[in-house]
Amino acid sequence: MKRDGRRILFEGIVNCRDLGGIKNSEGAVIREGMLLRSAHLARATEQDAKDLSEGFGLSKIIDLRNRQEQYELADREIPGAEHVDCAILEEALAGITHEDTRPPYEKYPPMGDMYIALIAEPAPARNMAKAVRMIIDHDYRKGPVLWHCFGGKDRCGVAAALILDILGVPYEEIRDDYMMTNITAAKTAAAEVEQVLARGGSQREADFVYQANIASEDYLDNAFRALDENYVNAENFIRTMTGASEEEFTRFREEVLEWS
Repeated sequence: MKRDGRRILFEGIVNCRDLGGIKNSEGAVIREGMLLRSAHLARATEQDAKDLSEGFGLSKIIDLRNRQEQYELADREIPGAEHVDCAILEEALAGITHEDTRPPYEKYPPMGDMYIALIAEPAPARNMAKAVRMIIDHDYRKGPVLWHCFGGKDRCGVAAALILDILGVPYEEIRDDYMMTNITAAKTAAAEVEQVLARGGSQREADFVYQANIASEDYLDNAFRALDENYVNAENFIRTMTGASEEEFTRFREEVLEWS
């Protein structure tokens, strides 16, 4: 297992990074190896599983994908880690429904709208809040937690952004972490565009597919505008949606933050 800054370079797991090392507005730093985010673990190699199990001592995996996504690409089992399902979106919104032959820009909402839905639409917002509370309430004495969706970009990215907001990280730093996804996602997006055009798809479809596969500052800005308009901040969002207590937030900060 190699590292490139906070990025963790596994053999088969992509878009993985450690939130450890990020500093909040008061000067506290997130402890390394506690909060991990990534794409799915279906292509994790034996060495990847060993690194997560023995290297990190991974305790919990929170899978934000829906049932169909998990069926198509089941996570590799990581010894010692509990696997928890916490689907955020219905299958159609996640882009999984295959029987509909319409082009994607007619079937699915723009990506920016989906980010708003993750905060402002009742069902996905409840699910997102539930997932974030799982991260907050995890017992870090047992080891770190990893959460992921399919590509580690949208559902996973918003969850990470909410966690960082709860930990007092400035928005510029939250956005920087989110945009790191494009180190791997930009290549994937370009390949997806090539496939669309190669089979005779329109440029409009190719553009939609490209936007669906990259991280964009506008997407995250949309989510945080919805957060500000409806809840002011991430802590109030989680409190309102789940009833989390002040003690839970305090304990979480004490467990994952350290002062230099």
